[in-house]
Amino acid sequence: MQRVIEFRTDTFGAEKIESALRAAFDVLAEECPDGVRLAYWKVQGTSRFVALIDLDDERNNPLLSLDATAALPKVIGSHVESGYPMPQPVELIGSYGFAL
Repeated sequence: MQRVIEFRTDTFGAEKIESALRAAFDVLAEECPDGVRLAYWKVQGTSRFVALIDLDDERNNPLLSLDATAALPKVIGSHVESGYPMPQPVELIGSYGFAL
C-alpha cells in the first residue's frame, strides 16, 4: 500500500530533517531492504516536505529495523508543530513516465 505524508517546519527544522533523511537514504543504499520504496521531496524555496512510502508488508516494515530510518519519525515529529504526520493511504489515478 502506498501512503503519503506532508509536513511543514521552520528553517532550522528543515536542516535537521534533511540531514536525517540523507543519513537514512545512505543506509538504505547500503542495506537495500526488500519490499521498500521510499521518496522524500522538499518543495523548493520552502520548508515543506512530501513523502511517498510504499511497503510490500506493512506489518514487517524493514524501515523499523534500521536505526537511521527508524529515527525519522522522531526527528520529523520533533520539528513539526503537530508532531509526526500520520501517513495517509493514496490511490493512483494515473501516471505517465514514472516507473511504478
